[in-house]
Amino acid sequence: MHQSESSNFSSDADAGADAPGAEPDVDAPVSLADIGWNELRAEQFAPDAAAGLSPGRVARVDGRSVLLITESGTTRAEGSTTLVQESETADGLPAAGDWVGFRPRPSHDTDVIEAILPRSSRLVRPRIDRSSFRRAEAVGLQVVAANLDTAFVVHAANNVNPRRLEREAAQVASSGADVVIVLNKADLVEDVTDLVEDARMSVPFIPIHSVSGATGEGVDALAEYARPDRTVAFIGASGVGKSTLTNRLLGQEVMETGEVREDDQRGRHTTTARHLIPIPGGGALIDTPGIRSLGLTGADEGVAAVFDDITELAANCRFNDCSHSGEPGCAVMEAIFQGEMSEDRLGSFRKLTRELEFMQSKTDVRLRHAKRDMLKARTKRGRQMMRARKKFGRSG
Repeated sequence: MHQSESSNFSSDADAGADAPGAEPDVDAPVSLADIGWNELRAEQFAPDAAAGLSPGRVARVDGRSVLLITESGTTRAEGSTTLVQESETADGLPAAGDWVGFRPRPSHDTDVIEAILPRSSRLVRPRIDRSSFRRAEAVGLQVVAANLDTAFVVHAANNVNPRRLEREAAQVASSGADVVIVLNKADLVEDVTDLVEDARMSVPFIPIHSVSGATGEGVDALAEYARPDRTVAFIGASGVGKSTLTNRLLGQEVMETGEVREDDQRGRHTTTARHLIPIPGGGALIDTPGIRSLGLTGADEGVAAVFDDITELAANCRFNDCSHSGEPGCAVMEAIFQGEMSEDRLGSFRKLTRELEFMQSKTDVRLRHAKRDMLKARTKRGRQMMRARKKFGRSG
């Protein structure tokens, strides 16, 4: 097997590869059981083991090459020709957190990955093609992290964006991982209690923790989620302090942290690639680059979970296809009239639902054709109405 060294691999983040950057030291041998290997994984891997493959977990993706954690340490590997050909998009290639079956190649620079085990969860975002002269377009999905048990959605306590909070929580909830909201930099605000309550109005059914990566306050509560056989990740925009929290959770300075700007007290983003790092005592952590937008691809269940209060009320609406915009017998609008729900929350639900439908129409051929036919029919009706009006005007 080939022990890893820091390498400069060409990459394209939007095509599913991570930019080269500081690589955490994961060379020390680690028990796969400490980073999530269990009886279910062993059962899934049995056919691959019979074929002579060895198990490993992807710690980092660098273009075509990945860094694998194995029972013997780390090794560089790349997907087999068959695996690459069978994977139509970047969604089907190895991602940080994946469990894979690989075959050692002593005479090559890299071992070869021949199988990817089923994912218990996958956090995705649109894969953007920027080669178009006119505009960048979403051409598929990019897996940000795989096999997560808990994803910490991190916001700076002094700069919480309720709409982004809802969006990120919805996407993570749809991934199959548990969602936990983390309001970091609590030491920068006088009273974090009000901020927590404000955030709870946007995500009322999701645990919220206020912490300070700088002082360590509240980080012990996050450590409770990072138990042996569990994988966690920090998700959030640049500068919210994910790397600082990573260092706190790991108990050592593994990730670089940026300086804090004086004007808004936000840190400079330093992580440039997704890394899976073993946690001392068991468990694994995936540190991710700042994400500007996760998108809402395939987030139906996530939106429903974040807006569970609206979906429950909608079940009592008079009409099954109620749009909650003025129909008689609308239970959602009644809740707003009674002061039981804010109109802003309904507005956010509508916006995310429309965005979800738009993203689905771009990736689902049937939905795209249905939308095209609907627009054609609407245009045809409009033309018929214009002709009728002109005819009525002449006859008058």
